[in-house]
Amino acid sequence: MTDARVAQMVTAVADQVLDYGVDASRLLVRILRALAKGRPVTREQVTQISAELGMDRLEAEGFLWDKTERDKEEAIVGIAGLSLNKHPHRLTVDGVRLSTWCAEDALFLPQLLEREARVVSRSPVSGEIIRLRVGPDGVKEVAPLGAVISLALVDPEREDMSSVEAIWNAFCRHIHFFATREEAEVWVNGRDAIAVVSVEEGFSIGRQLWSKTLRYVG
Repeated sequence: MTDARVAQMVTAVADQVLDYGVDASRLLVRILRALAKGRPVTREQVTQISAELGMDRLEAEGFLWDKTERDKEEAIVGIAGLSLNKHPHRLTVDGVRLSTWCAEDALFLPQLLEREARVVSRSPVSGEIIRLRVGPDGVKEVAPLGAVISLALVDPEREDMSSVEAIWNAFCRHIHFFATREEAEVWVNGRDAIAVVSVEEGFSIGRQLWSKTLRYVG
């Protein structure tokens, strides 16, 4: 990673936003892996998982509430970038069709899930389809080969990232796959605090962003 702005952002977000501590990180990953099976995670499941982790039920529910998408029964349908709802980036894990909030999610989720994923997305400039195969240890396939992603250079001290909606606004709506660097630069032109990185760099960024969680659950 050669862009000092990206490195600074990654460190700040990893330390100030995504370091949830051991218990909460393990809870988040357990919920995430349950959701990846393709069904909403019910409140009863949350109670069971939190008990297995030795967490207070109310503490667990309080931690999860503003970090999750919910259905009308208040079951969890989205967490940490993975969703059962429709979002622009499609992710298939073990044959289950899911989606992700942003392009970067599609690169780090295989690491948290410990599963290989196939990704299909569309460039917001050309409409060209980008396809990837991403494993827990790296990007396996990319088509077209020159595909890149945009990355929002958020400052967690200034940006609100306290809820799903805030994360979508500050982060996700700026992060897309593009078929070429040239079309990404067209999209970035005139927008502030957006970098363009390769897909492989995006995978590495995801690992750094979630480094503490990966360590806690490892």
